[in-house]
Amino acid sequence: MKNQKGATLIEVLVSVLVLSVGLLGIAATQMMSLKNSNGSNQRYMATLATQEIIERMRANPSGLEQGAYDGTVSGAGTLSKDCTTVCTVNELASMDLYEWGQLLKTNLPSGQGVIARNGDDVTVTITWLQQHTGENYGGVDGGTEDAQFTMTVEL
Repeated sequence: MKNQKGATLIEVLVSVLVLSVGLLGIAATQMMSLKNSNGSNQRYMATLATQEIIERMRANPSGLEQGAYDGTVSGAGTLSKDCTTVCTVNELASMDLYEWGQLLKTNLPSGQGVIARNGDDVTVTITWLQQHTGENYGGVDGGTEDAQFTMTVEL
């Protein structure tokens, strides 16, 4: 028998199989990382939006006391009056809610905000749909799930 030189076809096929399984694992890990990164960004945007509406309510305490900020905002409304000139506290609250709704609509899929007041405590809850990262996390059919961020502050 002659001494064997080089690799046989079977060894090359096994090497390609091992390499392809490894690359598929890396691709699935990358997909999961992108989904989790997107979910993290959405939670960050929800936190910023909550802080923004709370600061707007602090800037308009009369509108807050009158209950002008209470209710649900989805970004579907229209602006009744632009408060670049003089406006009432209710008109300012209406503009704040409109701009906040546009922020939610732009940055969060199916974003919706709810503001509820209980005495001096104000609870802001934001809900949106985010990419599901549980079962079927490696595929496109991962679906969506409801996500929620709630903050309660004393104003």
